[in-house]
Amino acid sequence: MLEEEEKKLFSITQEIGEVVGVENISIDDLNRSLYSYDASMIRAKPCGVIHIKKASDIQPVLKILYNHSVSFTPRLAGTNLSGGATNQKGGFVINLSALNRIIQIDTTNNIAVVEPGVVNIKLQEELEKFGYFYPPDPSSQKVSTIGGNIGENAGGPQCLKYGVTSNNVVKLDVILPDGTEATYSIEDYGPDIMSLFIASEGTLGIVKKAYLKILPIPKYFLTIYSEFKSLDDAMQAVADIIKQGIVPKSLEALDRLAIELTKTKDIEISDETQAVLITEIDSDDKREIDKEQNEILKIFNNNSAFNIKFSDDKKESEKLWKLRKETYPSLAKIANNILVEDGCVPRSELVNTVKKIKKIIDDHRLKANLVFHAGDGNIHPQIVFDERDVKETNRIRRVAKDILKEYIYSGGTISAEHGVGVEKRAFMLWQYDKKTIDLFRRIKKAIDKKEISNPYKKIPITNDLKKLKRKEFEISDNVKAMIEEIKTRHSKKIRSLICGKQTSIKTLPADHSILSSAPIQKILDFDRENLTITVESGIEIKKLKDFLINEEFYISLPDDNGTVGGMIAEKRFVGIRDLILSMDLILSDGSFIRLGGKNIKDTSGYDITKLMIGSLGTLGFITSATFKISKKIPDNKFTKPANITNYTSIGIRIKNAFDRENLFNAFLTEKVYGRYEI
Repeated sequence: MLEEEEKKLFSITQEIGEVVGVENISIDDLNRSLYSYDASMIRAKPCGVIHIKKASDIQPVLKILYNHSVSFTPRLAGTNLSGGATNQKGGFVINLSALNRIIQIDTTNNIAVVEPGVVNIKLQEELEKFGYFYPPDPSSQKVSTIGGNIGENAGGPQCLKYGVTSNNVVKLDVILPDGTEATYSIEDYGPDIMSLFIASEGTLGIVKKAYLKILPIPKYFLTIYSEFKSLDDAMQAVADIIKQGIVPKSLEALDRLAIELTKTKDIEISDETQAVLITEIDSDDKREIDKEQNEILKIFNNNSAFNIKFSDDKKESEKLWKLRKETYPSLAKIANNILVEDGCVPRSELVNTVKKIKKIIDDHRLKANLVFHAGDGNIHPQIVFDERDVKETNRIRRVAKDILKEYIYSGGTISAEHGVGVEKRAFMLWQYDKKTIDLFRRIKKAIDKKEISNPYKKIPITNDLKKLKRKEFEISDNVKAMIEEIKTRHSKKIRSLICGKQTSIKTLPADHSILSSAPIQKILDFDRENLTITVESGIEIKKLKDFLINEEFYISLPDDNGTVGGMIAEKRFVGIRDLILSMDLILSDGSFIRLGGKNIKDTSGYDITKLMIGSLGTLGFITSATFKISKKIPDNKFTKPANITNYTSIGIRIKNAFDRENLFNAFLTEKVYGRYEI
């Protein structure tokens, strides 16, 4: 058997060698060992490493692997913290780091076109020459790549104002696991398929080229450094800033240990200091900077901040930021191993969740940094340990589980920006019910038939764990009744025409029955501190906007006589994808699917929320959605999508994954997907 496997491996490497050159394939033990790990605790030796030197080589290589049913794991800088860059099935690691060309910088259309191996900071440096920047700026940006950032949906400090990776990608050229080339964009007609590839952790194929949104660097900025005598005071200041409706460019927090490790001669830290906040605001309007500075200063003073420093000089500001950006590297210098248990909670839950996490760490007498993208509720406990000590490592794993549970109990997510990978794979069952997990599995299978693209990542292999009790709203009685109605229709194979106010229906197809969102119009959750609102899909847009205005809040939706659900399903403007955080939906068999929550960041599972935008009721019945809101009157600029027809086999397969029997809006199926096969 071993001899047969060796012959097969030799045959495959010969085929691949004809494409990439035999010098670019490594099957020796040393190279296999070098590519057996990333920045996590996960280890797994691949059967070999394929070094891609030209983007045009990706497709033929994947075709060969697909034909032989051999798995592959895309890899770039290997900075993954959850085991995502290791091949768990003994297949190949595909090293894409040589694909590092910045192909185009288009300041007319605000787009940069890059290969996946471009290092984030290199792109930033090049853009700065033109007076532009790319918003996602993960702490690992000196080494992490754009392709890796896309795979993990990376954020960073300034994503608080400008959004994470999924908010800043406009188009992707991808190679699917079977070697098929495809292009998806935010302008496509039908479901937002592009968004499935962001945060997919390489499980759906390889990104060949990315088209990124770039922005002009604002004329003015101000960095505010502040110290606090307790972490509680600092967290309360964060909560007060968000509650006030201020959305800084960045709002970062560090506890005492992080400060001790990273402090430099440039900053004198008081012995009383237990926490530091680094806040940055920017604008093209100096008056706005001054106004927000005064409001933030007042909040800091109310929370006993001291040693407050201001800088509008780039070099001086970089000295202040060094304290935050060097936390992980500084810890790495003194630690054999570091566990970073990334998660996110609603901002209204941040203060209490931080207290609970700190208690867990203290109770187990562990040494750990607490650092946060505090403005969006993203927590990064960085725990020091030595994996050579088996007892300590086992204790660390127990603590990690307890921390993940706290995120979920608070209504949060087990992964904000570091991915699920291998380390958190099983714990997806704590956050999602089995029906939702099964939907993720069907999506994976729809795009990756043989399940060879980075296998055993992101999705649980078994169903051994149960969903935990999570802080979330109850579904209404009307939605419960709708679930039962859809189950009845499914049993009788009755097709449904999903609609809101029925104003756009000219004639009812003969074999369809109306399924209207009119009975579901509740406001389910209005979180002033988190700047979010959750509403049922049948609520009229005017009613929602009027409610918020009465509460002195705003939502960036156009004036429209229709419903919230209709606006989402029809993708009436491109920017709606950046407003929605999560949603609930019912599938055609009556399965209730709850996606995410009211978290500003969430990279657990596939991004079905964005996929549903533009789906025209063909995938599921949207029952509710959670939106970002603001205390400021929005600068409304609503751009209609180009609605580019993009018929691919993937669209049809995704339709099958959601609605195998074509019972939802079947009269639109051919228009959206080109054809339909059961």
